[in-house]
Amino acid sequence: MGLIGRKKTVWEEIEQWEQSYFIGGELNGYYSLEASLNKIIETWRPDAQKKLLQIVDSIIFHTHAIAQNSTYDKETTAKVLNLGRVFESNIENVSDMKRLTIDQLRYICHQQLAKQRLISLTQGGVTGFGGVFFVALDLPLMLTINMRTIHLTALTYGYDLNKPYELMLALKVFHVATLPKTMQKEGWKQLLQEIDSIEDEWLVFDEENIEKYTVWLQQPIKQLAKGMALLFLKKKLIYGLPIVSVTVGASSNYFLAKQVSEIAHHFYEKRYLLEEMKSNSLQ
Repeated sequence: MGLIGRKKTVWEEIEQWEQSYFIGGELNGYYSLEASLNKIIETWRPDAQKKLLQIVDSIIFHTHAIAQNSTYDKETTAKVLNLGRVFESNIENVSDMKRLTIDQLRYICHQQLAKQRLISLTQGGVTGFGGVFFVALDLPLMLTINMRTIHLTALTYGYDLNKPYELMLALKVFHVATLPKTMQKEGWKQLLQEIDSIEDEWLVFDEENIEKYTVWLQQPIKQLAKGMALLFLKKKLIYGLPIVSVTVGASSNYFLAKQVSEIAHHFYEKRYLLEEMKSNSLQ
């Protein structure tokens, strides 16, 4: 038995989104730029690629570990559960969120993601306004904000990231969401295939398949280029304020947050519906 009613409608909306969002590289105006940048990365020595990926992997792990064990994380979980109790008073733990209807879950998620995009916009603006110190903090703060976006989405749909399996899946979602857009389609397909086969490992980038992940190095390179651009643009003042650098910093962080939230929301939404379809077929 398949999906019916609103769940079927939402499933069709997700399929339409997949068709419109994941465009082929040959149709993307940025394809040649991204392809050229990837070719440059591939010319680096393998040991340099491996070292940089290990550094990024360590940053992601420690950033998320600190966030997961913070008081704020526990407060976030409690806040999501309280939002769920507005619709269903018997919700006691994260998995109980799955009792809510698809529209209730989407409403809660949209509210949370809108706040995250606003936080990212503000953080990017502060980076553009500040100096070297704020630019240096941009990457770890960007990682923290966007990982929290994925965390909130997972919690809303009833998935607890305190479980190693769920954490690894969230890190995979982050990886796909921050890939160059022309390369996200294949990553999305692999992500859906890996739903039931993610291993409980802390490594986001597997050393045995390092060639698969070198393309992701475009993200830290773009962050570095953005930081240098912000430091340069900060010198261009309008009425005594670095308006240009603030605008660039805010907009770039906002659009990345929008990209991450969009992919994370549709992934967990689709996963929730896939489990519904599986459950219905067993009845």
